[in-house]
Amino acid sequence: MADRRPDAPRPARSLSIRLLWLTMGFVMVAQALILVPSLGRAYLDWLGTRIEASHLAALALEAAPDQMLGEELEDRLLRLAGVEVVSLRKPDQRVLALARPLEGPIVRTVDLDAISLPRAAADVFEILVMPKTGLMRVIGPSAKEPGTLVDIVMRSGALKRDMHVALVRILAEALAISLVAGVLLFLALHWLLVRPMRRLTDSIVAFRRDPEAAPPPPATPPRDDEIGRAQSELAAMQEELRRALWQKSRLAALGTAVTKINHDMRGILATALLISDRLTTSEDPKVRQMAPTLLAAIERAVALCKQTLDYAREGPPPLDLRRFALASLVDEAARAAEPYPREGATGVENRVPRTIELYADREQLFRVLLNLFRNAFEAGARRVTVTAEPGETVVITVADDGPGLPAKVREALFSPFTSGRRGGTGLGLAIARDVMRTHGGDIALERTGPEGTVFRLTLPGESPMEPAPVEAATAPRGTAPV
Repeated sequence: MADRRPDAPRPARSLSIRLLWLTMGFVMVAQALILVPSLGRAYLDWLGTRIEASHLAALALEAAPDQMLGEELEDRLLRLAGVEVVSLRKPDQRVLALARPLEGPIVRTVDLDAISLPRAAADVFEILVMPKTGLMRVIGPSAKEPGTLVDIVMRSGALKRDMHVALVRILAEALAISLVAGVLLFLALHWLLVRPMRRLTDSIVAFRRDPEAAPPPPATPPRDDEIGRAQSELAAMQEELRRALWQKSRLAALGTAVTKINHDMRGILATALLISDRLTTSEDPKVRQMAPTLLAAIERAVALCKQTLDYAREGPPPLDLRRFALASLVDEAARAAEPYPREGATGVENRVPRTIELYADREQLFRVLLNLFRNAFEAGARRVTVTAEPGETVVITVADDGPGLPAKVREALFSPFTSGRRGGTGLGLAIARDVMRTHGGDIALERTGPEGTVFRLTLPGESPMEPAPVEAATAPRGTAPV
């Protein structure tokens, strides 16, 4: 396995930093949504404060003898209140309390009883972007005397300055809140998610480098949330893979030894076959009678060696792809299986449409079908029916009317060296599955029972390669059962 270290993410692109920026960004968005009502409320509170200060300045006039104030005192009261004109309106009268000469027209009028928060915020932004200040009139009820309306005229310079300070304060508070919330959430997520994810990643990387190494000690105490479940499932999967790799490595070594033994055994059996063939010409009638049985046994041993070598071959079987008609292939496999049906069998019924064509290895698929036909007849079937459905995936169905497969055979149907009949090698269906999967398809047992057995074969219906012309129906010579 290649020893390639995965590239660690740069700090600016790590999950932790991304979580930090996302958290701060979301908090800033929330603060921006709160900014408009916050500015509107600060604006109304500032104007309300001016209304109260102006009312108090006007009350000083009522306490003066003859309700008369000196010019210097009146100017001082107006300057302390921050206004130019103050008048009180009561239900039965209107009093012009304090006033100074106005310089310029009134450019804005605000009624505190009728203005809303969005409108107040809009006024704030207008005042902040105005190049020059001007006079504005504010009308609002007095908090001390709800029945008294205070009408003031003031300059907007102080308001603009204070609203600018309020805007900066709100933005600073939003930034501070987002920073604190982001850091706290970052620490929480880093502890709950990022650190466990790093441990999972380190475990995966270590397993990829050396799958057969001893597993690391489990985390203590184990977590009972989704991360803990992922950790336990990963540990279980790695343990199963370690066992599978351990078993496969030893099976591979065993397969290499069996391959060498089979190679030598085939040479020995070939020599025995040549010598046994001469027994058929012996003058002894008993020897001639036993010769066919001996030859058949040696031929079965040679076939077993050949199948074992084919199955032990590294990599998938090589394919000779070409376009051909599926129905003609089924007919050839049916004729090749004719010597094998039991007494009373009626053979193979080909229901495949003549228009279906495949782009595949004709020889390999011939052996797959021949193996299925012979297995069915040897299991006791009287008839085998073959159907096919065209499309993007060609589905071939091979159904027989045999007694069905025993439960013990179904559990390891496609496992090598597992056969449900006496004398079988158990390699036929295993090799057939390798052939189908090499083509990009598969073979599966659809159903089995007293009414019969059905196998389902799938193959790609289209090929991106340019196919060769349709070949004539020619049965492979010297074809042995899979």
